[in-house]
Amino acid sequence: MALKKLAAPGGGRPFAPWRILVWLVMLLAAAGFVLNTYAAVVIGHAVTAMSAEAAGQGPDPRVALAWTVGYMLAAFVVMVFALSTLRWREWARSGMRVIALLLVAWAAYTAWVGYDQWQQMGVVLSQPGLPAPLLEMATKHRAILLIGVVLKLVSIPVLAWLAWALGSLKVREQFGQVAL
Repeated sequence: MALKKLAAPGGGRPFAPWRILVWLVMLLAAAGFVLNTYAAVVIGHAVTAMSAEAAGQGPDPRVALAWTVGYMLAAFVVMVFALSTLRWREWARSGMRVIALLLVAWAAYTAWVGYDQWQQMGVVLSQPGLPAPLLEMATKHRAILLIGVVLKLVSIPVLAWLAWALGSLKVREQFGQVAL
């Protein structure tokens, strides 16, 4: 049983609000890809320029390089799935649902970690005798942490809605998939 693809009057596809979110995910992934590619190049140059003694004295910079390359590759995969979803590829719609759910879990975890850091900085900042420049810098950093936590908390229901919307019958019909 094949379904006819839903179409808007005039032959195009109907307005789909989920597409706006997929665009946002793709744009944020592209920004993460660019930033992590740059970071990988910088860290890679640092790793090759370090002497053996310097590399052994602190944390291994290759770990930072591996994390950066991992983030870069993950961002690239997200961009591929998002763009393919926007190009109405059924396999990408299914994959984008999984990615949205993974991003929900990642946002929840990193919001929890960020909130814990925000609380710890509050304890440190409440101690008397901190130098004024350090206090000012740490207060700004604490505010940035809180903004990040709030943005991640807002993104959790939005990404969960995206995962749900991509699996809904109306969206599956837009892709022309047979609804079971």
